[in-house]
Amino acid sequence: MKLSILTALVGLAAAKPTPTWSHEVAVLGRAEDPASKPAVTDKATIGFATLNGGTTGGLGGTVTTVSTLAEFTAAVGEKNTAPAIVFIKGMINGSAKVRIGSNKTIVGLPGSRLTGIGLHFRRQKNLILRNIVSSSVLAANGDALSIDGSTNVWVDHCEFFSVKGSEKDKDVYDGLVDLTHGSDFVTISHTSFHDHWKTSLVGHSDSNADQDRGKLRVTYANNHWKNCGSRGPSLRFGTGHVYNSLYEGMNSAVNTRMGAQVLVESNVFRNVQQPVTSMDSKQQGYAVVFDTDLGGAPNGAPGGSFSAAAVPYNYTLLGSSQVTANVPLDVGAILTFEPMAAANATTTPHFKRAQSAKIW
Repeated sequence: MKLSILTALVGLAAAKPTPTWSHEVAVLGRAEDPASKPAVTDKATIGFATLNGGTTGGLGGTVTTVSTLAEFTAAVGEKNTAPAIVFIKGMINGSAKVRIGSNKTIVGLPGSRLTGIGLHFRRQKNLILRNIVSSSVLAANGDALSIDGSTNVWVDHCEFFSVKGSEKDKDVYDGLVDLTHGSDFVTISHTSFHDHWKTSLVGHSDSNADQDRGKLRVTYANNHWKNCGSRGPSLRFGTGHVYNSLYEGMNSAVNTRMGAQVLVESNVFRNVQQPVTSMDSKQQGYAVVFDTDLGGAPNGAPGGSFSAAAVPYNYTLLGSSQVTANVPLDVGAILTFEPMAAANATTTPHFKRAQSAKIW
């Protein structure tokens, strides 16, 4: 499986599974050529979401396109756990929290956006969210995406943001993508987080060890974090893998707490006051930091035990020297569909790269 872009081959001496470096351009774990375009029917191809039986979303289910909040809520409602693929078309605005059922793939069509609508995965499983733009979800409607007691979730090529005002206004919004109550086997890949205070929290309380310890396994890969306050991510109790990511303009980024173990590798931090830290909890967490440019700031977390040799899946590193130039090119809702496939629900849509820039 190859994910890296324009970097030299370098061998890493570690026990299997050993991360390798390559020079091929790839997207979502598939070589980028016309014969292997990623399809909406793909299962998760990267990170912890590939484990525990894998993450297939709505594979084999009905196909629906929605363009209103009422249609969207009806198509994805949490009482409906039958497999389904749901396309979001156009702008859907509102002030709501939408609870989503298991076995769903939710995909944004080009130009679509959710505004003010919180998505809630509560005690569900096998969910895929791709090519979604979500903005300005007020705290009353929860997080932009809340993964609450849910397993096998893949969030890919999405964009989450709000309006980052002064610090006194930071509680107007809650998180962008939060994982709580023992959620497990989650991957967040090729996603843009920007202009927000409390970005991504993993583990909601120092007092929730009984439910969270041994779970909260999450991969953050190939993401871009820009102009955010904190939580990039903030992780309690669980196991995190953060790689091939670019951070720009944050107060604190990776915060490992309450015994959490985090592997931080092949990343770049620019204008980040505390790129890797352990703070704000009763107990420290731990981090292994490898080939990561901290931008001159110190590593403030104690050394950990979750190393590359312990990662239970294959992955490929860009190398920190390649992150700044390449990661921003492949994040956010930049995927589009063949016109015939998007118009015909009986035809499987296939992705290709959009030419337009992401919404910033």
